[in-house]
Amino acid sequence: LFSSSGLGEKKSDDDDRLETLVSSGGVGMGSSGGKICNGGGGGGSDVNGGGSEEATDAYYREMIQSNPGNSLLKGNYAKFLKEVRGDMKKAEEYCERAILGNTNDGNVLSLYADLILQNHGDRKRAHSYFQQATEMSPEDCYVQASYAKFLWEVDEDEDEDEREEEEQRNGQIVDMPPTNNFRDFPQHTPSITPS
Repeated sequence: LFSSSGLGEKKSDDDDRLETLVSSGGVGMGSSGGKICNGGGGGGSDVNGGGSEEATDAYYREMIQSNPGNSLLKGNYAKFLKEVRGDMKKAEEYCERAILGNTNDGNVLSLYADLILQNHGDRKRAHSYFQQATEMSPEDCYVQASYAKFLWEVDEDEDEDEREEEEQRNGQIVDMPPTNNFRDFPQHTPSITPS
């Protein structure tokens, strides 16, 4: 099936790592949800310090150029950019491209929602994309967990905002200078008359 793609073939005699495999689904593929799998790699970098990361990046760009309509590749590259390269802006761009090609991929919608929240802080828009993701992939535990994490974090943020507002209100009351509202009124002492 992949024999003509060159996947699994050695790049050179002194390089024993396999090329990156892009697959769909997520069952039994480890914590990455079956999206990015590096065969024989050492956690994303080799002995030379980052060569594997660069090679993977170049490989994705080459594959996307060869298959510009492949939304799965674009979504996988977006995930790679976010999680490995830390390039949130470019990851967002590739998520957008993947969504244009396939609006039904819950994993990409979920990733995009997370990027919207991180890049722009737009909770409402992120929430909308998370909802779409859960509708498209109701059985996908990664999508559901991402949405739950989002809801948890938004709830914590709202609680923190409420605490800060309460502290500000309390601080305004405490910081007010003491006043003597009765200073201009004459002081009367009650007279006690014996009866």
